[in-house]
Amino acid sequence: MKIALDAMGGDSAPEEIVKGAVLAANDPERDFEILLCGPKARVEEELKKNAYSGDAITVVDAPDLVAMDESPTQVLKSKPKSGLVTCVALQKQGLAQASVSAGNSGAMMAACLMVLGRAANVARPAIACAVPTAKRQAILLDCGANVDEKAAALVDFALCGSVYAEAVMGYENPTVGLINVGEEEKKGPEVLQETHQLLKKSPLNFIGNIEGRDFIKGHADVAVAPGYTGNVILKLMEGFYELSHEVFGEVNTEKSREFNRLWDYRNHGGGLLLGLNGVGIITHGRADSVAIRHSLFTACQFAKGDVPAKIEAKLSAIKNAESGVL
Repeated sequence: MKIALDAMGGDSAPEEIVKGAVLAANDPERDFEILLCGPKARVEEELKKNAYSGDAITVVDAPDLVAMDESPTQVLKSKPKSGLVTCVALQKQGLAQASVSAGNSGAMMAACLMVLGRAANVARPAIACAVPTAKRQAILLDCGANVDEKAAALVDFALCGSVYAEAVMGYENPTVGLINVGEEEKKGPEVLQETHQLLKKSPLNFIGNIEGRDFIKGHADVAVAPGYTGNVILKLMEGFYELSHEVFGEVNTEKSREFNRLWDYRNHGGGLLLGLNGVGIITHGRADSVAIRHSLFTACQFAKGDVPAKIEAKLSAIKNAESGVL
């Protein structure tokens, strides 16, 4: 198993990215190799700073640099030898089984979409993140890959999220809720009202609209939202965790340790781009070495579990049934 990692993606690249790769490489439970994609000399210099000389990391020269605010289409056209694009290309060639980047999320999604392709002809991929609730972890999507979705795309998000919850989380017949400003069917913008009606007719375990407070209470295993809304929710939850540390400081109790484990975003390994013919992980632009380490292990888990193929098969079966195709 080989995981391709964008060495130059993120606010703290390449220092924290390489450090995270070394943490993963030195972990006794690691059962994968790392393809570290970036300017060869600079990446090798960072490996030396971390005193790494093992054989679990291979540096792949990718000299082009991508800024966080660059146009995704421009990145694909003008920077094919960037770490981000190289990671995805290695996966397409069968030389890696997953790609991870903390860099330009729009460019990462565009690269994965154009190079790997879509599963079961989904409208758009979505970033799915496992987040804590009062009951158990839930899947929130989309967390920012899109911002102007139509109802059909939101329904695909729900389908992908439900398959993810079942295949990866082990949830039987997971409940699906639509994030909205009220529980009533006629609440919210027109696109959410249309999505609600489509989800009612779907084979999913749709429980209707849920508000933000219901989501955090664990009313749904899968929470579907437009990318703009999902990203705001995710960042708000991260801010809440950081604020709790500022207010209460470090509290060393069993409950506080469990709270930190669940709420610290670094422990959840980034978000999986659902709806692709491959494994693409987008992790936080602020990701430090701990977050990168977890992202690599998460990517390996998804690849080993053959999550894209499971989503492809389930989505195809659902869509064929809906269209009357046997």
